[in-house]
Amino acid sequence: MATLRLCALVAGPDAAAVDLDVPAGATAALVAAPPVGTAVARVVSGLAAPVAGRVLVGDREVTALPPPQRRIAYVPAGGALLPHLTVRRNIAYGQRRRERVREVADAWTATVVDRLELAPTLGLRPHLLSEAQRFRVALARAVVCLPEALVIDLPTGPAGGGRLTELLGRLTPPDTPGVAVLVCTAEPGALPDVPVAAEVGG
Repeated sequence: MATLRLCALVAGPDAAAVDLDVPAGATAALVAAPPVGTAVARVVSGLAAPVAGRVLVGDREVTALPPPQRRIAYVPAGGALLPHLTVRRNIAYGQRRRERVREVADAWTATVVDRLELAPTLGLRPHLLSEAQRFRVALARAVVCLPEALVIDLPTGPAGGGRLTELLGRLTPPDTPGVAVLVCTAEPGALPDVPVAAEVGG
């Protein structure tokens, strides 16, 4: 596992530069208005290019790498679950490009499903789930691919930060210090146990 580093990262033409380090096993918040926070999350995860700056995972610079090569998982606001797939298949979707040994990943997936209390929902489609359940499915899909870092674009409301710290505490892979977790949020008060690493204006 590795530290996630943002070095003078500018996610959009009107956004301020972001400098922060999130060590392996730690969770930190980036406080920003939703458009800016989402832009940072998308840039870090590789879905958009930055205006300037760098993204590093440990000693690897990943700024120019496509998402599958970054080892950074992303939970978008709202979860972005595939509506035509069951919960089981949505979670498995996160493993399609995994590089770890299959037996390890499969065992970890079963552990994640159990720890996030998703077993009763595996045969359901997303529209039958509560907002909080959909968020947990999106979280499971992100972590089953055994990333080194995790970026969460935290929604407001019931699916937001109320239980996030508790949920993340259940998701440390065996024999590792855990992933570096960056939470982009407009509501720092929703994460009372998570230190604010940076605040970004539009």
